[in-house]
Amino acid sequence: MSGEQDSVFLRKFAWVIGGLVAVTFTLVVIANSLFSSEDPDRQALLEERAMQNLAPEYAVRLSGDPAPALASAQSADDGAGVMEVRSGEQVTQAVCIACHQGNYLNAPAIGDASGWQERAGKGWETLISHVANGYGNMPAQGAAASEEEIEAAIQYMVEAESGVEIPES
Repeated sequence: MSGEQDSVFLRKFAWVIGGLVAVTFTLVVIANSLFSSEDPDRQALLEERAMQNLAPEYAVRLSGDPAPALASAQSADDGAGVMEVRSGEQVTQAVCIACHQGNYLNAPAIGDASGWQERAGKGWETLISHVANGYGNMPAQGAAASEEEIEAAIQYMVEAESGVEIPES
């Protein structure tokens, strides 16, 4: 009886495997017919992307070859590379507001004179250093704004909005 059950199981198992192979083959044929690479626009796009991926990052310049023109030197003439310095309010709205609007991570809120009093007592240089390089829970913001913009943001948050005077360092 056990041999007969085994042969029935193997027969059913073979039919299931055969059915799965047939379904897989059918799906592959359908996918190939739907997504054929015969489209010339698609082929051109694929070739362009392949060439971009294979393009060299740099080129070797021999001693007799002229030096290539630098992009920054060209853009400096037309003023395209010059960035405008943002105001203290703009920097505060773009960079500082997330933490200083509602005492997030113990940051003093904008307009809260008591929260800024101790920090302002440390002077301008210390405040600028803490903003640019990070201090305690505050992440470094030196990459988010220039030193002029950092000074303007500190002046806006501490002096203009909170009314606390920052002594010179």
